[in-house]
Amino acid sequence: MEHLEIRSGPFKVIRTGIAILNIVAGVMAFIASLKSDKIIVRIAPVFIVFFGIYLLTNGFGLERCWFRTGDNCIIIKWINRIAPVHIHDSRIFKISLERTRVMVYRKEDKPLKLDLTFLEKEQKTGIYTFLIEYAKQKNLTLEKHSSTML
Repeated sequence: MEHLEIRSGPFKVIRTGIAILNIVAGVMAFIASLKSDKIIVRIAPVFIVFFGIYLLTNGFGLERCWFRTGDNCIIIKWINRIAPVHIHDSRIFKISLERTRVMVYRKEDKPLKLDLTFLEKEQKTGIYTFLIEYAKQKNLTLEKHSSTML
């Protein structure tokens, strides 16, 4: 089964523009703050530049989304999660596909909720097809709601 990665095209252009503006403004503010004796005036531009680098690197990789299959498990890295979530096949109770979210119900644990509201239709369809294929391969219970965009 293939690796599925979700990329956000329009946001990348906007994010890059804002990042470059932050870096330029931070450098200019730092140059302007050299005449000041106050430490806060000198430290603030460093944080502005750091924020620009954060935006330029896509949140240091935190804002990447992907799905992978491992040895008898599925590995899900969702936006703003530091570490990917490993779910063993035997721990999955069922997978529920809804229009605005995907729910992975786990035995003896809270369900994993994946919000899909920020994704485009093609990206949602890719996630749905990946999870449907995964559920078929592993003989997992799959619940599709009528409002899913397949």
